[in-house]
Amino acid sequence: MDHLSNFLALFLSALLMVPQALSPQPDAPVESFLPPTPLPTAEACQTVPAMTAATPEPAAPEPEPSPTPFVWTEPAHPKYTSGKDRLYILMFHSVLPDEYECNNWTVSVSQLRSYLQWLQDHGYTTVLPRQIAAGEALPSRAVLITFDDGYATNYTLAYPILQEFGAKAVISPVVRCLDEENSDFLTWDQCREMVGSGLVEIGSHTYDHHSYDDCLKRLEGESRENYEDRIFPDIDKSVQRIQEELGESVTFFAYPNGLYDSWSNEHLSHRFTMSVSTDYGTARLSKGLYRLPRFTINASQPVWMVLPK
Repeated sequence: MDHLSNFLALFLSALLMVPQALSPQPDAPVESFLPPTPLPTAEACQTVPAMTAATPEPAAPEPEPSPTPFVWTEPAHPKYTSGKDRLYILMFHSVLPDEYECNNWTVSVSQLRSYLQWLQDHGYTTVLPRQIAAGEALPSRAVLITFDDGYATNYTLAYPILQEFGAKAVISPVVRCLDEENSDFLTWDQCREMVGSGLVEIGSHTYDHHSYDDCLKRLEGESRENYEDRIFPDIDKSVQRIQEELGESVTFFAYPNGLYDSWSNEHLSHRFTMSVSTDYGTARLSKGLYRLPRFTINASQPVWMVLPK
């Protein structure tokens, strides 16, 4: 009996201790009893979508580029290599007495004199197209002075100033104006005198295609055959008349209104050694002798605004 009492007492004590063993300890956090979070596996990382930036609004389409202008590919004179080929070409038109108001195409007598004085003071040397045609080496600061259209004041006002400074220039008249003896333009006798001085060369500005609507640009719907029939005889006539009157070859052509067309380039290359446009910039003869850029000089744009000092 005593043995049975002892057994029951031990059994009851064991039952009372089980809940205490299963209860958390007072200082153990509740989270310690939560199942641990499993680490991501390689497969899980591959299936998680990557974070991506918001899709931007589609950009506006780029504008269509302008057609690439025709680039003359006629080779330059072999004497003019890179680094020894820089030529500053100045474009003038008419010269006016000082009391007249000038516009974008004119300079006064005083202005022209001050421009030539500045060129002289800053070491510039004027050259002629025939010197370039002959392949003469360019001076370090070579300038080609050009006068377009052939106004009478090129002789009466500009020529005396050229003589004063010993400066050279090429004058490109619209030849029909000389043949018709238009008093606003040069005469053949005046051209002969200036050419005889060695300071002036006469180039072509076409015979009668100076009008903006009738120059060397291709007309709308014009066939190549019609273009050549309209342009080539005019150019040839200008050369023929200059040679007849002055007795020397024509090396220089100034595009009327600066407009050119690829259909006439080959023909021009057979008639002239060099040509100039009205494009702005310094000519580099190593890149060719045709369609050379020029600097417009007038009352509001003097030479010191465009040439290095």
